[in-house]
Amino acid sequence: MSTAPPAECSWRTRPSPVRGNAIPTTVGCARRCGWKRCRLTWSTQRSRFLPSTPPPCLRMHGSCSENPKWALEALKAKGYVIVQFTPEEQACLNDLYRCSREFFSNPSRYKEGFKFFPIPGGYLTPFPGTYEVFELRRGLPSCPAELRQAMEAFALLEKVAIDFSAEIGHDVGLDLHRMPNDTSSTMRCIHYDRPLESRGATDLPQVAIPSIAVGAEVRLVNLQGGEATLNGCKGVVAGMDKDDFQVSLAGAPEAVLSARGTRSIVVRQDKLRLLRPDAPGMYPAHTDSSLITVAPKSSAPGLEVKDLQTGEWFNIEDMLQVGEALLFVGDPLDYASGHRYPALMHRPAVCRAGSAPAAEHRISTPFFLYPRSDAVLAPSWLPRLVFEDLNGNVNKCRDRFPWKKHTCYYSDLVYSEQKD
Repeated sequence: MSTAPPAECSWRTRPSPVRGNAIPTTVGCARRCGWKRCRLTWSTQRSRFLPSTPPPCLRMHGSCSENPKWALEALKAKGYVIVQFTPEEQACLNDLYRCSREFFSNPSRYKEGFKFFPIPGGYLTPFPGTYEVFELRRGLPSCPAELRQAMEAFALLEKVAIDFSAEIGHDVGLDLHRMPNDTSSTMRCIHYDRPLESRGATDLPQVAIPSIAVGAEVRLVNLQGGEATLNGCKGVVAGMDKDDFQVSLAGAPEAVLSARGTRSIVVRQDKLRLLRPDAPGMYPAHTDSSLITVAPKSSAPGLEVKDLQTGEWFNIEDMLQVGEALLFVGDPLDYASGHRYPALMHRPAVCRAGSAPAAEHRISTPFFLYPRSDAVLAPSWLPRLVFEDLNGNVNKCRDRFPWKKHTCYYSDLVYSEQKD
């Protein structure tokens, strides 16, 4: 493997020919604005953003070389699309997995030599013993020889993310593709080295539930009509009568409960999923801090997403073919678009029956198109929000997105709070 980075894809800072030098009026340094300065109230927008049935014949697959306009309706309805790469592009991504595995196979002392804190990027161990990360971005002090060739894949995924963000920005009237700068784009090579030591909540499929007892923690899914706002809600079985189950809605937002006028619901078993709170190989559910995330099919299936309409978790990588990637929306784009493009909740689930052996632990390589830290997200009817504040959930600003108060979809989210 060549130890020199490709000239056109260096990991060092370089000008971006795509973005140019112009700065749109919606991006820049600004004072943090309070939530009371909305031009329109949430009550006037509420019905517009409640869960709705996706249009029929929704196109979910397309080539990354096509005009991204094909993906807009699917991104609005589902929060994600599946993009397809050419064989040549897939070969580039295959090299990325090989390079990543070579780096992670090195001794810890070697890898820790690429920790650059407080400089962003480099080798990270957020939860030692459960996964390790090398965060590739331009401007790093140095880059491991094993990963220098990976910048070709970085450039490929960056172009896809910028192209899609530009098309979405055109749709919502914002220059979204200009929000990042040359060092904010990030690709993470993630190695789930000891997944058995990570434990979290998971949902058992319906076929795995012979019976549900009183006191069991469950999730509501696939409800229709006026009950659809409860999809994804976590609750507790309070009573049973043959095939009917009374579920306490302790996990629902107060606004949802107030609109219903009751704190429980009676449903049949097919609308319930039993929760297993301490399952191995599960990682926290979250939405990304990127405008767009592009996640190529990983070395072993293990990415679950939560359906925006049904509230049900499913393994999206079981649907991906070789040469495909999941492209989805993060919180900054969700907010900047006024929830026209909803963020997709997802979670790694890397320890499943039939998963790869220890020597082949899952490698994933998602690319994140982040705004720069002082970029301002400015939807027409919400207060301006600086990306740095959103990223840190300062004053719980991400928890306070208005649409999160009127649906149970976000019941699995827990953000870490940072203070001013």
